[in-house]
Parts: sequence; C-alpha cells; structure tokens
Amino acid sequence: MKIIGINGSPRAKGNTRLALDTMGEVFAQEGVEFDILHIGHKLSPCSGCFRCAKTHTCTLPDDGLNAMYDQLIQADGIVLASPVYFASVTSGMRCFLDRIGCIDMNNGRKLRMKVGVPVAVARRAGAVNAVDELFHYLNYAQMLIPGSLYWPLAFGQAPGEVAQDAEGIQTLQVLAQEMVYVMKVLDAGKAQVPLPPLPRKVYTNFVR
Repeated sequence: MKIIGINGSPRAKGNTRLALDTMGEVFAQEGVEFDILHIGHKLSPCSGCFRCAKTHTCTLPDDGLNAMYDQLIQADGIVLASPVYFASVTSGMRCFLDRIGCIDMNNGRKLRMKVGVPVAVARRAGAVNAVDELFHYLNYAQMLIPGSLYWPLAFGQAPGEVAQDAEGIQTLQVLAQEMVYVMKVLDAGKAQVPLPPLPRKVYTNFVR
C-alpha cells in the first residue's frame, strides 16, 4: 500500500513537513510506503480553460502537476497538509486543489474511494477554516475520510515547534492509524463488494 502526502507549505522542512513526518512514522510501522510531494510556490493557478475535459491532463505549461496527479492515481491514500495563511490554505495548495480537482472530475474521477485526510498547521488561529477547505475538496473527490481524537490540527510557529504540541502529535498519529485501517478494510472488501457505478454528473445552473 502507498500513501502520498502533499506539503502545501513554501518551506520544505517546516512544521507542515514535521506533521507529515509524524504520520509517516506510523505508516512505516504499518508497512505502508509514504512519499511526500512538496509543492511550494511552483504551481501556476488554474486558468479555467477546461481543456482537461478533452485531454484529461492539464494543458498549462508543464510545472509538474500532471506527474503529481499520476502519482495520486497510483496511491491508496492521500494526505493534504497546509500551513494556515490568513485563516486559509496557502496559495500553492489552492493552485494544486483547483487544478487536480478539475482534471480528476474530467478524467473519470480516478481519486474516488481512495482514503484522504486533511491536516492544517497554525501558529494560533484559522486552522479549522483551513481543514474545512481541505475537507471540501476530499469530499468532492468522493474520497473516504477517517477521523481522529480531535480535528487534524497542530500548532507551532518556528520550525520544529509542532513537536511540542503533544495533543496535536497524538491526533496525527491516531489519524494515521485510522487511515491505514480504512485502507486495509477497503483492500480486503474489494473482491466481495464492488464499487457502485459512477453516474454521469448532472449540472444545474441557477441563473438562466
């Protein structure tokens, strides 16, 4: 089994990475492969061209997004982790979600029924708002979202301070354990319980 962690922080080795590494320790104990993709500031925003509806890939100049999507398709689980900027996720994470979401909904929803979790890291406030944003993406992608002992938050400002948040660390560890459990249950049940069919999505515009 394999899980991909998305580090939405511009800092490759900051507290968001530490939160992901905390979960990674649990994944390693469970024998699950874990890779972290650091998106930083390198992704361009979605242009809303919807050419991906025909190509099934993003047609913007190559910045690695399509390769990331291919890795997500191959994974069993996905962790979306972002620091909190003004009570929201980072611009890099927003670019990632907009473009991946657009490609996936036009590509047969390849991320459907994978296990996904949101994680937010904050200095003080706004973390619940950021988790909510990440949750909405996971929900729209039809992923399965396990819970933990608390909302998936951790607190710290200077690099490494998240390690001092004992409750946050425990929350992430339990989240990782439950994530692996759901993945194993899904894997065991696939042969006996097939996925429900994916209908053609109906769009209703309220302005006529």
